[in-house]
Amino acid sequence: MRNAGRLKLGHYPLPVEEASNLRQLLIAPGPFFAVDPCAGDGTALLEVTKDFAAQRAAIELDADRAVAAAARGILTTQGSTFESHLPAGSCSLLYLNPPYDVEVGNHSNQRLELVFLDHCYGWLKTAGVLIFVIPDNALAHCAKRLASQFERISVFRLAHPESVRFRQLAVLAIRKKEYHRGDTRYADQLLRLAYNSNQLPILSSEMTERYIVPKSTAVPIQYRGLPLDAIEDAISRSSAMQNALNLLIRKQERIEGRPVTPLHGGHVGLLCTAGMLNGVFGKDDGRHIAHWRSIKHVDVYHEEEDGYQIVRRRERFSHELTLAYKSGRVLVLKETEEKATSDEKCA
Repeated sequence: MRNAGRLKLGHYPLPVEEASNLRQLLIAPGPFFAVDPCAGDGTALLEVTKDFAAQRAAIELDADRAVAAAARGILTTQGSTFESHLPAGSCSLLYLNPPYDVEVGNHSNQRLELVFLDHCYGWLKTAGVLIFVIPDNALAHCAKRLASQFERISVFRLAHPESVRFRQLAVLAIRKKEYHRGDTRYADQLLRLAYNSNQLPILSSEMTERYIVPKSTAVPIQYRGLPLDAIEDAISRSSAMQNALNLLIRKQERIEGRPVTPLHGGHVGLLCTAGMLNGVFGKDDGRHIAHWRSIKHVDVYHEEEDGYQIVRRRERFSHELTLAYKSGRVLVLKETEEKATSDEKCA
């Protein structure tokens, strides 16, 4: 996964239109318990269970998205899915859209889609419905586990532009009865589907396949991990952090006083570039905040001598002034490329 994907914790939400199409495949004769282990802000779970008598529970690692899901009326646990537990066979609908990535460790790094499936599939009761949203390149990795624990497995391509962009598939399946579990004969068929994903049927509202969601009652999610947000807030107030900040972050020195003799222009320039005259200046519309800082530059020179090209580098520092005016206008005064080029010619 690219760094941008990791920054958002591998969160690739399902478009609402596709969630609505998935809802058309479900039939719920009574109330049931639905769980989303990677909920995001809860939009997909709400849409999939819309108009059903569903009791919803969710798990989300990102604090902001967890707050958003809770604000939508979903009982949300903020933390890692792998630190969260439910009794076996407690929910009737498991909607799982896990991070699209690979484990990073010393050995046996598996696709995260399979890791999440292994952790969560036991929460489904017999005949419970799994909705598994994954990229097409993850289906082959999950084929054996799906075949051993589920039946009536259907795989659909998603046609929404965002889904096409991330090559998303939707897998729907029913949890096998206990004495049928472990049989992996259907795994070869899933592997063939994975290698020919372009030939899969496209999910639409006209699909005739239907999955009956059995009745169940809600069970609270047990979170056995550390309260990450509380720890983060406590760290910023701890004496250890204050001691570390004194060593790692240089404090802005404040120098006050009046010079013994009037300062010349050169003196003022030296004080400015040293950051000793940062502050608020001017009045009325000219009121502004001034901040100076030094920037390191590396000038590169190319010379030829005896048929060889010699590259020389020279390090130097220039100064940058940032002005933030009362009106909101911000100016940055710094060395331009044209000025740097002319300086090189003079050298």
